[in-house]
This record gives sequence, structure tokens and C-alpha cells, in this order.
Amino acid sequence: MPEFFLYLRNITYYLMFATVVGMLAPPGKYKKFVSLIMGFVLLAVMIQPLARFASAMPLTDWFHGLAPDMGTTEGWDSSYEEWRNTYLSRAFHSQLIAQLTHVLQQNNFTVHNADVTFQSDFSAITGVQVTVSERPAEPQRVPFIRIQPVQVGPQPEEPPCPTSEAVKKIISQFYNLPEQHIFVTVVP
Repeated sequence: MPEFFLYLRNITYYLMFATVVGMLAPPGKYKKFVSLIMGFVLLAVMIQPLARFASAMPLTDWFHGLAPDMGTTEGWDSSYEEWRNTYLSRAFHSQLIAQLTHVLQQNNFTVHNADVTFQSDFSAITGVQVTVSERPAEPQRVPFIRIQPVQVGPQPEEPPCPTSEAVKKIISQFYNLPEQHIFVTVVP
């Protein structure tokens, strides 16, 4: 408790000193600078006990219990790398969805749902799944288009549909993706 009263006494003496210096400072723009400097010194006087406390305790003890003790930074590096890859993957995915939506809207399709799969190193798109509807020239019910994800193995033969062929062609040209990786189903 005596340390606390010593702390209050130091702040009180400093405030009296700062008041006298503020009164003696020449009026005008210099007075602002003097009060700014005095404010910084007051801040230093107030933080002084915290600095003594911080120097008495090693830095590693400050964070004890907040994170598991790993001994080395390898665990931290892998955690950061995992976070970074997740962040980049989400950003890349949202950018691809925005691009796909924009391209299809320019070609008179309304995008209802879209998903894009890509390699983990972001080097290539492996599949596209999108649900779209045509924008009709006249008010009428239009079919929905659903692009299936990449499927392994032989695909059933479908009769060619002009709408699905148009969507395949647009996506294939924009992403330079082979049409066999794009599966379109027209739903009534």
C-alpha cells in the first residue's frame, strides 16, 4: 500500500509541475506543443509501475496458459500456414464465384447458386457447379440449369440441349476448362 501512495504522490507533484510550466509557456502555437510534451511525460509517469512489473516477469510468463507450450515455433508456423491457406482458399473461391456470376449475367443468365472446385495450390479449376435461369425476352417460365460436379467414370449420354451447350461453352471459354469437366442439367 505505501507504493500506491508513493505513486499518487509522484503523479500529484508532476501535475503541479506541469501546471506551472503551462502557465510560464509563451502563448500561441508553442503552448500547444508544451502541453503535448507534458501529456506524454504524464503518460510515462503513470505507466512507470507497469513497466517495473513487466520487467520483473519474463515475457514468456505473460502468455502462459493462453497458448499451448510447443517448445518450438513449428506448431505456430503450421497453424499460421493452415489459417493462411484457409483464408486464401475462401478468398479465391469467392473471387471465382463473383467472376462466374458476372460472366453468366453478361450472357443473359441469372445465377441462383454457384460452386467452383479447384486444386489446393490454386493452379487449376477442377469443376464448376452452377444453378442458373435464362432471362426471358418475354415473361414466361424458364427452365433452371444445374451443373453437376466432376464425376469419375463414363457419363450417361444426354441429348444435346441448346441452353446447356451455351452455358458449357461460356464457362469453358472463360476459364479455359474442358467441357467434359462441366456438367449441366436442365430442370423444368
